[in-house]
Amino acid sequence: MRRKIILLVAVVISGLCTAYAAKAKVESPKNRHATSFAIVIDAETYRHCGDEVAAYRESLDRDGLAVYTISGTWKTPEEVRERLVELYERNLRKMPLEGAVFIGDIPFASIQNAQHMTTAFKMNEDTFPIQEASVTSDRFYDDLHLQFERIGRDSLNPLRFYYRLRCDAPQQLNPNFYSGRILYPADMGGDKYEAIGRYLRKVVAEREKVGQIQYAVTYAGDSYNSDCLVAWMDERIALGEMFPQLCRNDSRALTQLNFRMERFMKYALFDQLARPEVDIMLFNEHGSPDKQHISGEMPAESYSERAEAFRNNIYYMLAREKRKPDGDLSGAVEYFSKKYGLSEKFFEPFFAPEPENTPSVPDEINITLDDLRGRKPQPRFVMFNACYNGSFHQEGYIAGSYIFSEGRTVVAQGNTVNVLQDRWTYEMLGLLNDGVRVGQYNRLVATLEGHIIGDPAFRFRPETPNTLSTDMVIFGCNTPALANHVHYWRDLCENGDADVRSLAYRMLADGGMITTEQLAAAYDACPFATTRMELLKLIVRNGYTPTAVSVVCKALNDSYEVVRRNAATYAWMLGAPELADALAVAKVENSESQRVCYLIDKALQLLPEEIAVKAMADAIARSGNPRQEDKELLRESVAEDQQRKHHEMKVLLDKSAPLKQRISSIRSVRNNTYHEYVPQLLALLQDDSEPVALRTITAEALGWFRLSYRREEILRACMALRTSEKSLAEEAIQTCNRLK
Repeated sequence: MRRKIILLVAVVISGLCTAYAAKAKVESPKNRHATSFAIVIDAETYRHCGDEVAAYRESLDRDGLAVYTISGTWKTPEEVRERLVELYERNLRKMPLEGAVFIGDIPFASIQNAQHMTTAFKMNEDTFPIQEASVTSDRFYDDLHLQFERIGRDSLNPLRFYYRLRCDAPQQLNPNFYSGRILYPADMGGDKYEAIGRYLRKVVAEREKVGQIQYAVTYAGDSYNSDCLVAWMDERIALGEMFPQLCRNDSRALTQLNFRMERFMKYALFDQLARPEVDIMLFNEHGSPDKQHISGEMPAESYSERAEAFRNNIYYMLAREKRKPDGDLSGAVEYFSKKYGLSEKFFEPFFAPEPENTPSVPDEINITLDDLRGRKPQPRFVMFNACYNGSFHQEGYIAGSYIFSEGRTVVAQGNTVNVLQDRWTYEMLGLLNDGVRVGQYNRLVATLEGHIIGDPAFRFRPETPNTLSTDMVIFGCNTPALANHVHYWRDLCENGDADVRSLAYRMLADGGMITTEQLAAAYDACPFATTRMELLKLIVRNGYTPTAVSVVCKALNDSYEVVRRNAATYAWMLGAPELADALAVAKVENSESQRVCYLIDKALQLLPEEIAVKAMADAIARSGNPRQEDKELLRESVAEDQQRKHHEMKVLLDKSAPLKQRISSIRSVRNNTYHEYVPQLLALLQDDSEPVALRTITAEALGWFRLSYRREEILRACMALRTSEKSLAEEAIQTCNRLK
């Protein structure tokens, strides 16, 4: 196992820690309010920014929060967590803690053994360096149900600690409160304390003048789900329900940009970011800690563009050949000359001047950290639905450059690792229109990687004054008051606001106050696309039931593309054979929905071959498409997918195959839950003659069958497993906890 850091002795966190490396100071609220909030800050930052923190605290107090300030010379994340546990438990019945913000040098936890809590991250923790294979997450602080073992500390970054999620602890996220980070990126240079003080002054100023959400900009990036025009087109359905005022007679109220609109869209985005009236900006794209990946290679339209693209491709291949230790550059030149009839003059720019003397080419397809220096982003809230843009543990990170700019941006949402592009991006986002705090919204859509960067208590003024922001805390499922306020949430199920309805159904479902059948009836009657999506999620989240299968079949034909796309995802997770006909019909009749069809292909692959092939043949026979070529392509695609599945499982179950290949095959099951092979996987799990490493990874892979119609079968087998091998026993326990 490769490790590039100095590992320390493991420390088990079980509830409260018993010792401090440094004494923390707690300042109680000046005034009582319905809910409370914690400012957690390191002593040195507090010493430099005391006046700004005091002003920020007073601003929060005016906004209805009882504010605690907790300062200290923090040595470990455990110290911080213990204080938050104390505060949360003490305030549970009176002034419940609704959120916290971490200002300055607050230690952070990078977590292993919890990839199932992310949307997409699946890096091999045994072969990749721990810095890369861990998910930095403040769920360590705000989800008090989770339990961890400390496994190390980073030798280069004193704030970074490594933890492993305990196998015998809860395996689902359910944050007790929301949180946010105000951490200055070292890459920006200058005095970090001055920068934090300047940011806090900006937050206070924006809080005083913030109004309703009146202007929004969205961006759909290259090689993302926006490649499907149906997906991009249907974005307006959701935005219209969440922010109806954006659909007023004003062409600038809602600006929806797409990577296809210009060759290099970054400059159009700079124009939008400079608009002082824009309240929210929503990026949907690929990303890195230091880049927003904006545009890709556009189709060449003019002769000169095509010639340039051709030349660049040839030069790229020549450069690659030149870098090889045994490369044959002259042979490559000769090859391309003969193949394309190129003269010596074509290759002259490649050889002269020398590459080291060639001026650097501007990065036209990305927004970089350098691009952001000196810019003044104006949207108060920015969403980065992208990989790594919220990596606050890096010296430079995109979200940090936005909030610490001289512009008006005060809060962002970003991810510390990669994120699934087919997730439901705008879930509950419309609650920002009702005065709900940004952190409260983020808690409702919690992932291990998703974080608020900046002030998590920031909120926009609602069109109609209400108490929803407070009610969702004191009447929520994490408080004892829910049972006494069921009627409150039931009344809101008829609200005219789509996301208020969604929230009401979520609260009832989380509290066990509504049945799956009632949720299904609500889905049938609901006029709001986004609320139907929430209902679908709530119906399916507990796994296979006849009701879940019935609603998924309906949802595959929903008018809203996001519902159809998620229905296809739930279909492959459920794996129920009775879904086959609905999947095949949706594939044949709605081929224009590219992302939906991509997921339907996966769902059909995970069904038994004879069922998938028959369903597709029947759907084709009933279709009105007369083209035989199209029918053959559909049949062939199903057959090819099935063959890949059978080949993978053949390698896994072949005891004579190399162990490395077998392990690779079982790892793929985390992304492809082959429901029909569950009996064979369970037999492998229980076979004492099989390598322990393979059995352990098989136990882990079975934990990804959480929604499967064979879940109970897996659960029984894992609970019955008896072994003296610690790693295997622990993995089986964790899988049981994931499936329960």
